[in-house]
Amino acid sequence: MADLIQAAKSGDKRATLIALRDKLAETIQICESGRDMASNSKRLMEVMAEIEALPPENPKTSRHDKLKAKNENR
Repeated sequence: MADLIQAAKSGDKRATLIALRDKLAETIQICESGRDMASNSKRLMEVMAEIEALPPENPKTSRHDKLKAKNENR
């Protein structure tokens, strides 16, 4: 859970969605309730779609440049 909290606090949407995806997958794996399994599976699929819809990361862009662009868009 700490990874999800850290990702959310960072403000990085991609990292937060990835951490949420991983947490949902863990929850589904140990789930014993059919109702919870269904709702968590649906949410997992939604989160995965959100991740896929994000623009690709540019590995050549530095963290500094990403923060600068984010601040300019405010």
